[in-house]
Amino acid sequence: MQKLLKEYKVFSILFVIQAKNWLASPMNIFLGVFITFYTVLCWLTFKDGDNFLMISGICVAMTRNSMYIYLRTLLDWKGKTFRDKLQMTNINGVTKQASLLAFNFVSTLIICLVLVIISVSFFPGQITWTANLPMLIFGLIMCWVTCCATAIAIYLIIPNAKWSLMFGLLIYFFSTYFLGLGFPFSTITDHQWLNILIYFHPIRYSINIVQAGYVGATDFKYVIDGNMIVDFKYAGQTWIPIVAAIGVITILIVIILLKINHERGYKFRSNNSVKIMKSKSKAYIKQIKETNDINLLREIREDRMGELKDEMLH
Repeated sequence: MQKLLKEYKVFSILFVIQAKNWLASPMNIFLGVFITFYTVLCWLTFKDGDNFLMISGICVAMTRNSMYIYLRTLLDWKGKTFRDKLQMTNINGVTKQASLLAFNFVSTLIICLVLVIISVSFFPGQITWTANLPMLIFGLIMCWVTCCATAIAIYLIIPNAKWSLMFGLLIYFFSTYFLGLGFPFSTITDHQWLNILIYFHPIRYSINIVQAGYVGATDFKYVIDGNMIVDFKYAGQTWIPIVAAIGVITILIVIILLKINHERGYKFRSNNSVKIMKSKSKAYIKQIKETNDINLLREIREDRMGELKDEMLH
């Protein structure tokens, strides 16, 4: 129980540190909140009749905060050596990661709720009474998990911070313009080559689940009065985007675990190499202290130099 309370205290401290850093960064607030709100409200002003605008804006806001801002946080911690300092302490790695994810979840939830309140206050036409709530909630959870897993995968795979951020931005902008907010999704799917390209977007499937769930299109075909408004191009098969979304998350988690396991193996081999070198150095010093014969000292030195050369080659 005492250990649990200690971990909770550490969790709370890390949570508060993140909150302070997030609020202290004008860039996070400007890019993560105001730009998204501004974009959604501008589109709603001109296209209030599009039932997908608000829900697409929520998914974009989630992508921004849960993927890009989360990736920036990981890179900032690495750049400021805060991560290395934490690793030198006895703080549980699970507690550290749990605090990161918990803060990301809470901040994303607040941003999305504020966006919904503002949108429906000024544009009540965005409220839909045909939503499939289980499908909508499932899609939102899948979207958040996919965003976080994507951020962690990018962070682990791409060591260069600038390239990591560029790749994260590419995914964010692609989500903004080609998944229902920048351009109507019906227009995107009408262009076969573009629709095929977006099949490779990791967050497409979870966002489509959210969008279809919001308008109650359980077969991923949104029809009003017999007219096809949006065909999500899954051949009317509900299971396809669901299995695809789960598959994307599974692949990302496998990549993350393999990368973490590889890094742990490397650290283990490095630590063992250091221990072996220390042991050999101690033995070498002991031999020198116990030897009075100059010729024997030369032989010991030559043997030691040969060992060091072999170690450097390997």
